Amino acid sequence: MALIECPECGRQVSDKAPTCPNCGVPIASQPSYATAQPQESEQQPPQDHDVEGQDERQWTDAELEEMEFNDRVQRHRVLSVLLFFGGLTLGMGMKTWLGYDPDGGRPLVYYLADLMVWAGIIWLIYNEGRNLWYHRRLGG
Repeated sequence: MALIECPECGRQVSDKAPTCPNCGVPIASQPSYATAQPQESEQQPPQDHDVEGQDERQWTDAELEEMEFNDRVQRHRVLSVLLFFGGLTLGMGMKTWLGYDPDGGRPLVYYLADLMVWAGIIWLIYNEGRNLWYHRRLGG
């Protein structure tokens, strides 16, 4: 393995590196599939750059996990707000449609609307707390 100068930024880079770690410009041409697969008798122990690639893959996995978590939090946030406003709309719509009868008791649909509103509020608070805990755990 030889060190060469990057044509873009001038840093010392391995001639085996596919891209410059500093600026990302391609360094080595990508080997074909046939030459990239060594024979079992030719296999060598992992080099230092293999370990770096392994660390980079773990970093990418952690970043992907965080992005998936953020997407899930965003979906839950939207669903909890929809549940809240659905309960409000159901309650107000039923009051308009059924009218108000102070002596007739409260129809079951109002209890359902109340349940939807409170479930939306509690879900949103739980979701935001979970999001805050996750990001504090990461040290952000």
